[in-house]
Amino acid sequence: MEKKASPFTVLLDANVWIEERLLRSSLGNALLYAIVGAKATLALPEIVEREVDRVMPELARRAVQNIRRDMTLLNQLSGSQMTVSGPSPRAVCDGVAARWKQLSGSIERIPFTFEQAKTALSRIIDKTPPCGENNEQFRDCCIWESALSLAKDRTVHLVTLDHAFYDGRKHVNGLAKALRSEVERHGVEVIIHPTVQELLTALGDTVVAIDEQAIGVSIIESVTPSARAIATERGPFELGRALARRIKGYATPKEALIAVYFDLYFELNRVGPAGTTGEDEKALLTLRGECDFDPNKNAVSGIEIKGWSQRIGHSWGSAMHFSTSEDKNGPERVRIL
Repeated sequence: MEKKASPFTVLLDANVWIEERLLRSSLGNALLYAIVGAKATLALPEIVEREVDRVMPELARRAVQNIRRDMTLLNQLSGSQMTVSGPSPRAVCDGVAARWKQLSGSIERIPFTFEQAKTALSRIIDKTPPCGENNEQFRDCCIWESALSLAKDRTVHLVTLDHAFYDGRKHVNGLAKALRSEVERHGVEVIIHPTVQELLTALGDTVVAIDEQAIGVSIIESVTPSARAIATERGPFELGRALARRIKGYATPKEALIAVYFDLYFELNRVGPAGTTGEDEKALLTLRGECDFDPNKNAVSGIEIKGWSQRIGHSWGSAMHFSTSEDKNGPERVRIL
């Protein structure tokens, strides 16, 4: 039997590197801890690295614009002049390059090759996953070829939000049937996950027990203003009571810090023309995010809303659905420090 190169390799799509801020986020730290502890590796295809390098400066530019917009509002409301400056584009590019260098001990770089390009072109022409009818996915094809190549001597965990990899374009269905057939034909193991949180849960080694009740109360208190704003901005609703929550904790390199993932569910009440609340239609707001938790101080910090969805209709059906997670280059966030 061929010797395994490493226990496993994690291949993150560009959307995940961006989502987790080059693994500087709470869950990103937990993933690095899991990888180092398992003596595993992070696979970084060249085509993914180039995409991340392209997108990160643009996200920084938009963030600086938002800061300046908010500062203008504060100056106008307060009557005083406050100034703030963001990093230059050059500084952002240098910061991204420095982060790649910091991670180099855990990264296995996969060069972009002519063979990858040829195979990707064949998939596009044949309309085979991750391509489809009127759905050319050159970059995704190259990522898939990288995963298959790595899987020859190890298990590969592919983490991507891209629907093209999933059966019926739905994350819950797992790997697309055609891609699953390829994996079986090659006799390799490629396991797909839509998020870092689901990968960490699947690995299991860094899952830790936490006081979900206490943490949940702190998180709900912190995100309620943002939840109320989302509810009113996206329709004739006002925020109702918190209905439920799903919270998971993951170990990080810092003993006094646990990475926490959360889903929060809020009832939405429809508001009539005169400001009255109607009972004829139910709606549900779901917030997804992450934060840090210090068990010694019993304190939550760095709360970040990373996605949300709104469902309207009988028994919270899917008559209408909005979500910031649809943007492949990363959702707009609400950061609550």
